[in-house]
Amino acid sequence: SPSSSEMEKLNLSKDDTILRMERIRFADDVPICFEVASVPQKLIDGYSKAEITESLYRTLEEKGGKKIGPANQTITAVLASEKIADYLEVKRGDAVLRLRQISYFEDGTPFEYVRTQYVGNRFEFYLEK
Repeated sequence: SPSSSEMEKLNLSKDDTILRMERIRFADDVPICFEVASVPQKLIDGYSKAEITESLYRTLEEKGGKKIGPANQTITAVLASEKIADYLEVKRGDAVLRLRQISYFEDGTPFEYVRTQYVGNRFEFYLEK
């Protein structure tokens, strides 16, 4: 069942089901981030694991007939927990960047909530206005 933040960000109730995908991303065999993506189960029923994990957005657009809209992102500096430190091969308490993203369909419905923690000195953000 969804966490309170997943319910809030994705407009779900405690009775809804959610698919939560966790992964560590690497560059040159070095972990750069740990990501947790949450998607309401009702949006992905009937799709294969490959369709969901290889390109969720393409699957939702091509097979689900959905139009992907904007996403909101928030970046915060936080301290690595024991779990994150293990995953990212840093020390507990080291500074990491936490990015939270909510992705929406064109009609304004939220469909994905992603939390990613990046090792600050292994990743660079470029933003353009």
